[in-house]
Amino acid sequence: MIEVLIAILGPIFFMPLMTAFMAYSHERSFWRWFGVGCALPYVSLFVIMFVVHRDKKKLVAEPLA
Repeated sequence: MIEVLIAILGPIFFMPLMTAFMAYSHERSFWRWFGVGCALPYVSLFVIMFVVHRDKKKLVAEPLA
């Protein structure tokens, strides 16, 4: 029974977990991004990539100002 649950829930939570892990590794809220990932599975991954890219761009440009 447990194996069946893992087989069903694994693919469902893969994208939210990837989104949340990426957010957490860049000092964002894990659970907030996990929720966003559950609501918008594929879109959320692109959104967090954009947010991380924008933050890195700000960090690079900050010392120049």
